[in-house]
Amino acid sequence: MGYEIIEISKTSELFPQSLREIGDDCPEKLYLMGNMELLKAEKSVAIIGARAADRNGCSKAYSLAVDFAKKGYVVVSGLALGCDSSAHRGCLNAMGRTIAVVGTGLDIVHPLENAPLQTRILQRQGLIISEQPTGVKASPKTLVRRNRLQAALSQMVVVAQCPRKSGTLYTVEFARKYGKEVFAAQFKYHNEFTGGNDYLLSEGIAKGI
Repeated sequence: MGYEIIEISKTSELFPQSLREIGDDCPEKLYLMGNMELLKAEKSVAIIGARAADRNGCSKAYSLAVDFAKKGYVVVSGLALGCDSSAHRGCLNAMGRTIAVVGTGLDIVHPLENAPLQTRILQRQGLIISEQPTGVKASPKTLVRRNRLQAALSQMVVVAQCPRKSGTLYTVEFARKYGKEVFAAQFKYHNEFTGGNDYLLSEGIAKGI
């Protein structure tokens, strides 16, 4: 790819303080590619959601990212298909900066379809982060573990759209554990695509946005 992979330990001055604050959940090392200055961002928001979101869900992720980017927030997401990709694109199209937290080694792009998006993130002074060393492929375990990093690196977590059973809700659980504010998009309709949002809002776990 032409981009250098930097390894830092949690004793490094570059290591984000927000990750040190999550105690036993803090990774021993991080692997970084891109603009490490984003680790010092004063304002950051995780915009997340399902891979299999509907058109409205992806549109919501995109528009939320545009709005937050215009307000000076760094947008954090997971480089997955669906809502994550839409959030990254919205941020970039609003001339913002974005961080992709991934569940693979940084020599692997997952999913492969997002290789052009990852390149664009790096070209636009964004950052790719993983706790996995090179050679590690995506698995359910690594993808769930990366969710805690998304929550920890952000001041707030915003759910664009997800069903009732979704990996997105792991990130919400981590956000609550770490004392982060949680928001969920509100939709005028209710179906399997919005089930997670409906649950978060009806239970008072998230505020509407």
